[in-house]
Amino acid sequence: MANNSKEYIYNINADATTINSFATNSCFDDTYIESDTSPIDNCLSKINQLNLIHTQYSALAPNPANIPTTYNLVLLGYISAIESYIREIIRKIILIDKISRISCELEEINYGAAISYPKSLLPEVILEKASFANKDNIINSFKKYLGLKGYQPNELIKTLEEFEKICHLRHCIVHRFGKLGSQNAIKFGLDNHSNLIEKPLKLDTGMVYNLSIICTNTVLVINKYLYSRILERTASKENNIWAWDLRSDKSKFEVYYKLFMSTEMPHTDTSLRNAYDKLKAYHNSL
Repeated sequence: MANNSKEYIYNINADATTINSFATNSCFDDTYIESDTSPIDNCLSKINQLNLIHTQYSALAPNPANIPTTYNLVLLGYISAIESYIREIIRKIILIDKISRISCELEEINYGAAISYPKSLLPEVILEKASFANKDNIINSFKKYLGLKGYQPNELIKTLEEFEKICHLRHCIVHRFGKLGSQNAIKFGLDNHSNLIEKPLKLDTGMVYNLSIICTNTVLVINKYLYSRILERTASKENNIWAWDLRSDKSKFEVYYKLFMSTEMPHTDTSLRNAYDKLKAYHNSL
């Protein structure tokens, strides 16, 4: 009978280094406590941190462009920040908004999560298999988990189309170390990408800056869309949850307001009183 446990006949490389089993539980910060910062500001802070990496790197001498991997990693970070924002904002909307919660009532979660997760994080479990790598997935997630069906504004569609391009670049980095594969070339358009198949990404500081602007715009547009749709729904004739007296509504309205309000990039007219008055005016116009 053949012996299937033979030693290697020869080796043309250096021998592998022997290490102990890697303890994955040591890789995470067990002292972390989630802050009450809004999801959009959490995301903008992450984008700003990534911007520091590539701007400081670009200032290094003599020629940082010779090491394109750094820019590729920053791009991966941008996408991760956006995906994290989408998960966080959906989770927190589900926790405070009745119609969104009802939209998720039939979603299944695994037993391990059910016995391990605190109630405030359970909506994360139903999002674990969700993908936010393209426009349709993102919009369908808003429909599925938040019940936001019907019309999507052109601003949202156009912004997500630009974000989707970055997601395809991310796919090249993750699966091909930056080289363009045929499937992503088809997504970009073969007419002007067929000659680039199996060519690597070659990003520079200007390109990465543009990518950061697209990602920032994506978060701002999504946040505005979700704020408008969710708040308008709470004020509709069918679902109205307000007494339309700020003294009575303030504590409940403030929960919605703080979820979407950005202190990193505030709107010029977004005091709680003004936001409430605009919602009241919308309700009165119905």
